[in-house]
Amino acid sequence: MIYGILTSAMPVLVIGGGMFMLCRLGFFFIRRPIKTAKTAGGRSPLRELCVSLAGTLGVGNIVGVAMALSLGGAGAVFWMWLSAAVAAVLKYAEITLAVKYRRFNNGCVLGGPMYYMEDGIGGTHGRALAVAFSVLGVLLSFVMGNLVQSRALTGAAERVLHVPAWAIGVAVSVLGTLSIFGGYVAVSRVTAVIVPLMSGAYIAVSLWIILSNASRVPDVFREIFSSAFDLSAAGGGAVGFFTSAAVRHGVAKGAFSHEAGGGTAPLSHAQTKTHIPARQGVLGLFEVFFDTGVICTLTALVLLLAPHGDTGGVARVYGAFTHFCGGTGGTFVSASIILFAFSTLICWGYYGRSCLSYLTKSLAAEKIYFSLYAAFAFFGALVGEGRAWELTDIGVFLMTAINVISLTVLSGDVRRETELIGLVKRRKK
Repeated sequence: MIYGILTSAMPVLVIGGGMFMLCRLGFFFIRRPIKTAKTAGGRSPLRELCVSLAGTLGVGNIVGVAMALSLGGAGAVFWMWLSAAVAAVLKYAEITLAVKYRRFNNGCVLGGPMYYMEDGIGGTHGRALAVAFSVLGVLLSFVMGNLVQSRALTGAAERVLHVPAWAIGVAVSVLGTLSIFGGYVAVSRVTAVIVPLMSGAYIAVSLWIILSNASRVPDVFREIFSSAFDLSAAGGGAVGFFTSAAVRHGVAKGAFSHEAGGGTAPLSHAQTKTHIPARQGVLGLFEVFFDTGVICTLTALVLLLAPHGDTGGVARVYGAFTHFCGGTGGTFVSASIILFAFSTLICWGYYGRSCLSYLTKSLAAEKIYFSLYAAFAFFGALVGEGRAWELTDIGVFLMTAINVISLTVLSGDVRRETELIGLVKRRKK
């Protein structure tokens, strides 16, 4: 009941919040795409971008797309595209605010939604939003950032390595904890290697499959667009529109994938060396485009080109790549899932640790968090993925709701920062 209500409300939240911010900022990156791209060129270190992409690129881009197709049909892909196009500005806004309101403490950078909520909104309301967001961030790190990733990683590894799930769980638990324990520097070193290499390889193989079946691609796009507006199963009118499986699961899984508006990307982008917030924010637009416009789209096309039954998740992805590339294709996509999931798992460990550090500075609490995170990584290898996906969708909605409300309140700050880099004209006083 609650799950259905929240996933039905997700399209209103993401699309509505995105449209408000687009209007507030004058659709700047749509009206001036070339200038927007030049603004970000060479302005940010690679590591901040790679850490954020590690949290963004992951199971959602591969297994999440398969789940969306299984639950919402081909039309879910269209709604993933639309949510990304509209919500990209939310990622721009949250990154901009995170850099603007970050704090410096003994050489350490503290940044993220909780700080612009407390310092930007201020007062009791700002503090309450910050605490609520941080608590959800810690909790969601165990589910979205851990259970889901560990389960997908294990499913893929079992097919390639043929070892028991418990052994994979132990390995993920140990390696993941060691990487997270090293803090931001260790996480960034790992992701700076994994993300570019696996992204390039995944794009190349997916494009080869799609181009080899180019004659059937137009039919796939027709299926996507026709299914996107087939609301007969849910009934007519506005209620039927927002409760249709294609809309609900397309937007929900899209939000899980690109994380725009969810408040996670600012946790890594706040570490940047730039002192011009909006320049860093522009990189958020690229993240959403690369995540959904490139990786998710390629995954969806490969899956829709391949024959499939009632399977979903890892099994459907594995079957599709095996169908086109034989055993080598299955091994490749399994390796992709393993590395993407692992990079996301350690990145989310950093996110959860950052949220916890806002709530308490206790070293004992941090040790407990690491112990629990390691335990969840182990048990994630053994549990089913269905319930974890439902909890993820609920958690993503709640974090996004808190963050989008805060972005709306602070939209004036976002506009002023955008004016400073010349992407929006200054308003006359």
